[in-house]
Amino acid sequence: PFCRRMGISSDMWEPSTFATERWRQRFSSPHHYQEALKNTYSLITQVDDACRLIVEELKAQGIYNNTMVIFTTDNGMFHGSHGLAGKWYPYQESIRVPLIVHDPRMPADKVGTLSDDFTLNVDLAETILGAAGLKPHEMMQGRDISDLYLPKEKEGKTALERNPWRDEFFYEFSYLEESEIPSSNALVRKQWKYIDWYMHNHTQLFNLKEDPLELTDVKDYPSNVGILAEMKKTMTEYKNTLKEPGIGCKEGNHYFIGAPDAEPISSTKVTRSQFI
Repeated sequence: PFCRRMGISSDMWEPSTFATERWRQRFSSPHHYQEALKNTYSLITQVDDACRLIVEELKAQGIYNNTMVIFTTDNGMFHGSHGLAGKWYPYQESIRVPLIVHDPRMPADKVGTLSDDFTLNVDLAETILGAAGLKPHEMMQGRDISDLYLPKEKEGKTALERNPWRDEFFYEFSYLEESEIPSSNALVRKQWKYIDWYMHNHTQLFNLKEDPLELTDVKDYPSNVGILAEMKKTMTEYKNTLKEPGIGCKEGNHYFIGAPDAEPISSTKVTRSQFI
């Protein structure tokens, strides 16, 4: 069942993984689905209440207009999509997370706007350091998100004019037990996503503009030969650039993108930004 739902050949993995087991526990019947979603929305309501209390306290102390507030999370959730539950896979439901930024420096015409630029979890530390007037460490791989809404003009050019924002990113998920969760890499763009299940010699290609739910793997379409070859080449370049040998993975190759989670993984999440 796992392999059919994901569109992957049935000889790749055992049918049972953490994600499919959670799907059976949470979504395998209408009752399970309703119970799981009600619990999820209850948690969201609690988070909303906590955020309200934080903002009210900042205002009560008179420092709200001198405080940057960033709301985000570490991963999305499948909620049954692709026959999966939990996270761990490079599909949109898992890797897209919310990002809301309140920055007192923000120009009025940017307040309340949405941005579809690729912002990543590795950007958060540099954004906070930038707001504090501190320089990031030279090993940091992110970028100050305020470049998207503050002009920062130098010699007549804004930050984005001097250095355009990223139009793609490399995703990594490494796990020590392949039978539990398959490891993956992905190269993600606005239109295309290339996924490499590198421990299983299997790849996927999705056209996100035509197929935003990622239901149809178009890797074998003759019309996509060029984009497939180019994305494979680009992913290899990312791996060679970012490789740090011997950090916990079976093959001794770990492509370190950001600070590891509590779990033995390192992965990059893309956010849809809202400026408030």
